[in-house]
Amino acid sequence: MKNIYFCAEKKRQNHTHMKRFTIIIASLLMLLSLQANAQNQRILLLESFTNTGCGPCAAYNPAMDALIANNADKIAAIKYHVNWPSATDPMYLHNTAENGARTSYYGVSSVPHVVIDGNRINTNPASLTQANIDQVAAIESPLEMRLSYEVDANTITVHVMGRVTTDINATCKLYVGVIEKEIHFTSAPGPNGERDFYSVMKKMLPNSGGTAVGTLAANDYFAYTFTWELANIYNMDQLDAIAWVQNTNTKEVYQACKSSQTLVPFFANEASASEVSNMKSVNCSGVAAPKFTLTNNGSNTLTTAALEVLINGETMKTMTWSGSLPTFASEVVDLGEIEFPVEEDNILEVKVVSINGVDDEFPGNNMDTYRFNGAPDIAGKDLKLTIRTDANPQETTWRVTNLATGEIVQEGGPYELPNHKYDEVIVVSGDGCYDFTIFDAGGNGFAGSGLYGIKAGSTTLFSGRVFGESESNEFSYEVVAGTEEVYNVTTSIYPNPTSGVVNIVSKGEQNVTIYNIVGQRVFEGVSNGYLQIDMKAYGAGIYAIQVGDTIQKIVVK
Repeated sequence: MKNIYFCAEKKRQNHTHMKRFTIIIASLLMLLSLQANAQNQRILLLESFTNTGCGPCAAYNPAMDALIANNADKIAAIKYHVNWPSATDPMYLHNTAENGARTSYYGVSSVPHVVIDGNRINTNPASLTQANIDQVAAIESPLEMRLSYEVDANTITVHVMGRVTTDINATCKLYVGVIEKEIHFTSAPGPNGERDFYSVMKKMLPNSGGTAVGTLAANDYFAYTFTWELANIYNMDQLDAIAWVQNTNTKEVYQACKSSQTLVPFFANEASASEVSNMKSVNCSGVAAPKFTLTNNGSNTLTTAALEVLINGETMKTMTWSGSLPTFASEVVDLGEIEFPVEEDNILEVKVVSINGVDDEFPGNNMDTYRFNGAPDIAGKDLKLTIRTDANPQETTWRVTNLATGEIVQEGGPYELPNHKYDEVIVVSGDGCYDFTIFDAGGNGFAGSGLYGIKAGSTTLFSGRVFGESESNEFSYEVVAGTEEVYNVTTSIYPNPTSGVVNIVSKGEQNVTIYNIVGQRVFEGVSNGYLQIDMKAYGAGIYAIQVGDTIQKIVVK
């Protein structure tokens, strides 16, 4: 009753306060509405195509460069150097692939040429006027973008953020270009006499294909960081970067942006989860130790993050990360070992639940996923490993491990011949879950046409070519007596060279004889499908191993 009496006594006063409060709330809502619907100043993307051997380019580029300079607050410019009429244009030669890619993207067949905002102006720069610039600049942009970069030693790191204010409802890509603002030659590098070049494209990040940002709608947001190890830069002080968002179908550019010295993030507390790693695409053990990349996109230093790991929709682990990540910094977080029931198709989710003790201001990028398969049961089928080496075969090795016992049951490599196909037969003698791991001592997987794959019968279990120092997968095997399948591969002898033990895999029972370099017989025996011989007893040198009708030279170190 006391509270009711108080409200009755203060009715008139509260009515005045309520009226004032209502006005304040209405004003705030109006302000928020104005902010939400505020016009975004359009920054035009001007893409120019030129060449140091093009006479008209030398005639028209200066006027276009002056127009760009006079509209520095409206234009983000980037120039691509094509390979005609002079194929020796040094700025083309510095990045032939990406200069060529953007030229092909627009179907440019003559220079000089200029494209503004993808599909709004597509013409010869001789006809470009201030009125053209003003007309396109007056079109409201549906998103706001921000960009900054830093150069550390020989690397440039570019940060790009964007926030959509009006529905775009189109599939888009984000493109980022590293440019050299001014390049001045003491003597002309080409036959057209030009010595001064501006906004020259040096690199597209991550490449000319851009980064897919999906179908953008109001309130969508993105944040990306790209790095590039600098190459072919004339003057480090002239480095700069621009970015733009472009419709993948119509080529319309919705917004471009230039760099600013200090980028103020859109949010104070905002983090993202990405790049789940240390996972196997095939799993039978029900054990994983995933990692992921945690990135701070907010203006506040990231000190804590509550994390959740789910597999097939079930929470498997919760934990708290702590550290100190300034704006744009990232850290690979080790989530530790997780046990789970394996299904035929599986999905792992890593979720950032909260940061700095509060809700993330943009939860749309707080989760990353990894899909993997349960290992099929292989009953009695022979396993064939195919390896096509790259230019560094000596860097490739592999091993098969019994996950129940930890025993290495078979291993192979390094190899001798580059760009050569090797076929190996994998022999396991017991039921269980096995791990196959392939290693690259160079830390860059297979380059060029190199690859590996494992088949059970005619079924490919898994394969790969792009990895770092190693890649692992699992397979489940059941021994079935009397089951035999025929492959073209009848004999496998490895490793070669060897520091001691040599493995011989054969089809069925085969006589095995080893000869030294002078033709003396040093070993006789029988392989019943698999035989292991310690060659250390015979000393270092070159030997010939005969298995049935097959003879192979082997080097013992």
